Amino acid sequence: MKKYAYLAGSIACILFLYFLSAISHLPEISISDLEKYEGKRVIVEGMVVDKEFNKKSEIVTLKDGNHSARIFVHGSTEASYGDIIKVTGRVEKYGSQLEIFSESIEICKKWDEKSMPLWELSENFEKYIGINVNVTGYVDGVHSKYFYLTDFGREYKIKVFYPENLSREIENYEHVYVRAFFNYDPKNMCMYLEIKEDEHGVGRID
Repeated sequence: MKKYAYLAGSIACILFLYFLSAISHLPEISISDLEKYEGKRVIVEGMVVDKEFNKKSEIVTLKDGNHSARIFVHGSTEASYGDIIKVTGRVEKYGSQLEIFSESIEICKKWDEKSMPLWELSENFEKYIGINVNVTGYVDGVHSKYFYLTDFGREYKIKVFYPENLSREIENYEHVYVRAFFNYDPKNMCMYLEIKEDEHGVGRID
């Protein structure tokens, strides 16, 4: 009798664990499917393309392909423009649009983990405008507040703005990587790089 009671207890325990696992497993969805999950907890992944701050919270805009989502964060997050992050949270309507009220944020890939040559940035610029990038090239013309970065064959060229307190001296013809914010100037109809954050900078490639 005890044997059967022990067996029944074991089966009940297994079923309970299975049920607990089923209800705790969250769907990992694409941002384009957000409307289907209003009121539910989900996991989404995307690139940080915008951040808005106030005293006690932060709104992070996440992009995945042609779709974007606003993430409400209590406090602040260490994620930077261009980082790939994974967000766990509940999909709720705020005003007329859906937002994800985050419970946790995981940084999957930092924006500066991998560099790209200047030609790649130039030919795919629409993917990178408004985020941090790590670009390699050659210094071609140094001025007091900016220098030009070009590729080896000088087919591509971009202006790089840097602060007066830049930690190193920039020399002509150096092969360098530039970690900076990639932006577009509508007035002059041109793209540029700007070194403006602590995580930005210039380094020599030997």
